Amino acid sequence: MTQWINNIALNRRRIALAYLDHCQRHFGGKWSDVVISKKKVVRVDLTQECVEALMKEFIENMVRAEFGIAGGQEQIAKSYDAMLSKDRSRLTPLGKSAMEEMMIDAVAYKLHNPSSQLLQVVA
Repeated sequence: MTQWINNIALNRRRIALAYLDHCQRHFGGKWSDVVISKKKVVRVDLTQECVEALMKEFIENMVRAEFGIAGGQEQIAKSYDAMLSKDRSRLTPLGKSAMEEMMIDAVAYKLHNPSSQLLQVVA
């Protein structure tokens, strides 16, 4: 169990950094332009800590709720492993789509709960 926890924490940090690198290359900075609907795009400022907190809330908690604590830890570890390239520096296509879906969920949550501190919505 401890091995899964350590692996999850390490890969969460790697995924957060890889996602920030993706945003830098794709959007030109440490932000993400999240498309909520065809006419609504929301810009979100991101930090490594913010991305890691969002991953805990919108990925890990949902997986643990579905598979339980022990099964969830294993599922999270396997999913995070699949989200990273072999050298662990970039996101795979699965990783990109998972992070984009997470950001859509996070922005939708923030728009419905403006007092939430998980995310800094700019525009």
